Formats: sequence, C-alpha cells, structure tokens
Amino acid sequence: MEDGCAGVLAERISKGGPISFRDFMETALYDPANGYYSAHAAIGEGGDFVTAPTISPLFARAVARVFAADAGHFKGPIVFLEAAAAAGEFLSDFRKALEELDPALSARTRLRALERSARGRERLAKVGDVERVFRDASEIEPESVSGWIFSNELYDALPVHRVQMREGKLLELGVTLSAGPIAEHSTRSFSWTSWPAPQELPDYLARFGVELGEGQIAEINLDAGPLHRALCRLIRKGRIATFDYGHRARILYHPHARPRGTLAVHSGGRRGGDPLASPGLVDLTAHVNWNDLIAAGDAEGFTSEGIGRLSRFLIEAGLFEDAARDKLSALRLLDPDGLGETLSVLVQSKNVAAREVLIPGESLPIGSS
Repeated sequence: MEDGCAGVLAERISKGGPISFRDFMETALYDPANGYYSAHAAIGEGGDFVTAPTISPLFARAVARVFAADAGHFKGPIVFLEAAAAAGEFLSDFRKALEELDPALSARTRLRALERSARGRERLAKVGDVERVFRDASEIEPESVSGWIFSNELYDALPVHRVQMREGKLLELGVTLSAGPIAEHSTRSFSWTSWPAPQELPDYLARFGVELGEGQIAEINLDAGPLHRALCRLIRKGRIATFDYGHRARILYHPHARPRGTLAVHSGGRRGGDPLASPGLVDLTAHVNWNDLIAAGDAEGFTSEGIGRLSRFLIEAGLFEDAARDKLSALRLLDPDGLGETLSVLVQSKNVAAREVLIPGESLPIGSS
C-alpha cells in the first residue's frame, strides 16, 4: 500500500468502503501530515500554478490603493485580515505598498491572517508585518473587525461533492479502490463509483434553480456558504473582498458550457490530469458559485456591491499608474486569456456606503444570474 495520502485514503476505503469525493479531496489537500497544502504545495513561478499575488507585487499594490481610498470610512485602527494567507507574501507586499501610498494609514492598519495549515502559520509567524495569526474564524470574536477581510483563491480550494444526472436521477460520484493489481510505486489505486445522492445535494441545486442535463457532471460546495457567513460575522463595519474563480449558478451549472463540471488538477505548471491519481501531490480546485456567497452575505446583513473581472478591477484601481515598475507582470495580470478575465472579485459591505472605485465599470449586477 502506498505511503502518504494515497495510503491514508486506501486504508480508510478498505476498512469502511467507498467515500465521497468531498472526503477524498479534503484528505488530499488538507491531511495534516501529507496533504497538498500541508506538505507539498508549490505555488508561484516554477511551481504547480501561479496566483495573482505570486505574479507580481502590483496586485497587492492595487488592492492597497483601493483600501486606501476606502480609509475615510474608518476612524482609529483599521483591520486588514487575509483569509487563507498561506506564507504571508501578499500581506508583506500589501504593507510595503501601503507604506508608500499612505504612511499614516499604514501606521493605523493592523494586519491579521487566517491560515488553516500548520506549515503556513509557522511561516506567517515569521512575517513581522502580521500582528496576529489564526487557524479558524471561530478563534476571532464576532464583529471585532472594523476594516476589510480579503481572500484570494480561498473558496475554489474547498473540498466539493461531485454529482451526475443519470436517467433523471441525481447520483453522487464517490471514490473506491481500483480492482486488479497496482503497478509498483504507483499511486493510481482509486476509481470512481456512485450511489443515490443524499438529499442535501439536490436541495442545494434546487435552492439556486439548477437543473442538470442528462449525463452532466457537476461539483457542489457545501462548505463555501457556511465559511463565508463565518467570515462575514467577524465584521462590524467594513467590506469583504473575495477574489476567486467562479460563475453565477446559471452559468456554472449550464449543461452545454460545463457538461463535465469545473474540477481541475494543477501540477508542474499545467492544468489537467486525473483527480484521483496522485492525492496529496497535486492541487485540486473547483469553481465557486457566486450566488452562494452572495446569499451568505445577504443572510449576515451585507450589501453585495458587484462582481467584476480582475482586469477591470486592476485598471480601476490604478494599475497603469504603477505599470512602469514591471510592465511584463502588469500585462500578465491583465491577460484576457489568463487571470485578467478568469479571476473575478466579489465585494460586499456592511455599515459603509458603496464606493464607485470598488465597483468595476463592467461588473455584473447582483440581480443578474
């Protein structure tokens, strides 16, 4: 039997039978000893994938510009909390940018971080700019944040259930051990299986008016909404800015646009591969249902201001003013075939007025689907 996550999962299945893909993905990404984010994550240039913060500090500087433009709403200390802060690279770049843009604001801004992995928290503890590091939102007092909560690619890294519509019935796609011998040193010991979907899965789709087509495969993230509500509850006054890959429910679950869902494998700078092949050694992601996060914010008394593409947000935030610092990176951030048009931002606010700078000119109205 394999070592690492493959061994952990194989032992669990051999003892208890098939598991949901959600449980498979949870272990593959977050197992404390062998999960991808616990032990093997390689993020940035030359790694498994890049993110906006790892492409260039210009991303953090753009966010800092918008944050600075918003500062007039707050008196005294302001909190800037990053959820899923990894090793703190974004927060370091954000602090440097804020010190250049507005030293007085920087002095009254308190940087805090949420990070699930012990590996990340250890690295964050060494980042002098970060005042406090938390493992979970439950460790933070509700309504204690006056300021911003920021996240980048948090929700697309949450474990998801997979379902498929067959002959008019919704089935959950689970994971079992492969039949037959396994090649030496191979970690490909898992295969797909299925069973009738538990009621919470069709209920989720019905809540967003989704009807899957025959044979269509889709992902359902039952953790995103509760997590977003938990983060919203931390804010007394301020905004939550969520950067991620996602779509409205109508688009995310469109039978012709995404008949196989959005589940993706990232490894060695490439996108693609079998999501069951190398648990713990590759990144697994699935796109976010923006309607789910909007509903979560609404339930906590937030106003959803708009969803905009990353490129438009960066332009409105003054990226061109800083582009001379690194023209190539600026172009990569705006790339219509890359992050610029595939990564979006949802801005929600509580007890502060909406600001035009926060709502990109080509944002998708909240009322649309």
